[in-house]
Amino acid sequence: MDKAPFLIAAMGCALLSLPALADTRDDVLAGIQRCQVLQDDRKWLDCTYGAQQLMRAKLGLAPAPDYQQRLVPPVQAPSAALAGEQRAAPATAAPHRSASFLQVLTGSATPIAVSSLASARYDSQGAFIITLENGQVWRQVNAESGAKARLKLGAKVTITPGALGSYNLKADDNPHVYKVERGA
Repeated sequence: MDKAPFLIAAMGCALLSLPALADTRDDVLAGIQRCQVLQDDRKWLDCTYGAQQLMRAKLGLAPAPDYQQRLVPPVQAPSAALAGEQRAAPATAAPHRSASFLQVLTGSATPIAVSSLASARYDSQGAFIITLENGQVWRQVNAESGAKARLKLGAKVTITPGALGSYNLKADDNPHVYKVERGA
């Protein structure tokens, strides 16, 4: 019996399950690069610390203070970058983070955001719309499939990649995991 097809399939699965180290490092370096617009040396240094939050979350380290994370300029929309303007990307654009199937399955995917809950409101269908202290806005999807979410202001919230391009929200003070999308 030829074992080559099984070996190739096993190697393919192993490669797909490897964490994307370059993605996190590239995102951190891109954030540090965006800090270059800050003229004050102290603010620039705090911004570079805030830009490293993705790696800190990936390594399970304590989060950078929110004031440092807020200093990191948002990613510019392509048209703004060409025009040299300082505009943020549209709120509906989901952050680019990839996670392997195995990472999603085991819950070991690198968090997209780790921040405190700054505000929460509910739409007409009962879905929550939250703003994190880092400025990100997330909306609950499929709110009709369960009881109204009870989230506490100030709670630490973690957003991680889910299956099929979805995102999961978990608050430290709440046992439930909610499906969310970026935007308001």
